Amino acid sequence: MPMQNSTFKSILLVGSHANLYHRSMIESSNIPINTLKYKRKDPFAVDEPNQFIFNQIPIDFNGKYSLSELSFALSIIISQDPRFKQCLVIGDPTELLYQAFCFAKNDQNPNLIRQEIQIQPNKTKDAYLFLYPSGMVAHNIRKEISSLVYLLKKYKMNTFLIRDKNQSNIQILQNMLKRGEICFDLNILEVNGIERIISDQTAFTS
Repeated sequence: MPMQNSTFKSILLVGSHANLYHRSMIESSNIPINTLKYKRKDPFAVDEPNQFIFNQIPIDFNGKYSLSELSFALSIIISQDPRFKQCLVIGDPTELLYQAFCFAKNDQNPNLIRQEIQIQPNKTKDAYLFLYPSGMVAHNIRKEISSLVYLLKKYKMNTFLIRDKNQSNIQILQNMLKRGEICFDLNILEVNGIERIISDQTAFTS
């Protein structure tokens, strides 16, 4: 299958954990890879705000570091840049920035997550890949990120999880990229170390 038929056009690394793999992934992929990080302001600087850093470009953020305010600000940024369309969004689901990005990308107010979908949004071709959280030993991280999983299940978004087992995260990601450059049909994605946790065919129940 030609590359233009891939499920997504780019990869977005969101948060501190995901950005650890940026250099290695750049060296392994022909797929465009973008980065998004959060930088807290210097408490000793007078006029320096908090910032989102998108591909090394700072974007000022004057809100609170909360799920609702982060997601609102990110929704504006996402709507103005086509590079956020058709992404594989990789990140640590316990990082607030990653959670906020997912809510923003699906145009969902995190305070209204339990409400029914009033208007079915246009089906996007995004997918989400969770990195197993650093330092966590819980067998099932879904209990820690229940609202995020609820969101992605609600919108039937393809979601995968990398569990740390015998291979390192970067080796699994590199294997995934090699597979993706041949054919990235997420319905038949089979890469050792990657587990599907939500399918775009998942039946949603509230």
